[in-house]
Amino acid sequence: MTENNKSTAIQTSDGLEQSQPDLLAKEKTIDYSDIPELSDDWFLRAKRAAHVPGKKQVSLRIDEDILEFFKQQGSRYQTKMHAVLRAYVDGVMSAK
Repeated sequence: MTENNKSTAIQTSDGLEQSQPDLLAKEKTIDYSDIPELSDDWFLRAKRAAHVPGKKQVSLRIDEDILEFFKQQGSRYQTKMHAVLRAYVDGVMSAK
């Protein structure tokens, strides 16, 4: 007979490991009663992830002060930079 050494611990988004019983116990204490039901209209308006444009990794030279500005805004600074570029592109495209 071989011993099963597989861990039942689960890596959580905050980087901590928790066992499955601990997670199940926490899940049972969550109150879902205030979450509204999704209507049929919501599903008709919902977009599938396939409609999201693909992303491509690039190397880009940026002025140091611009990079520092975005880094000072907190975490996920690259996402914020992307949002600025997206707003610019959407603005130019809607003006055409």
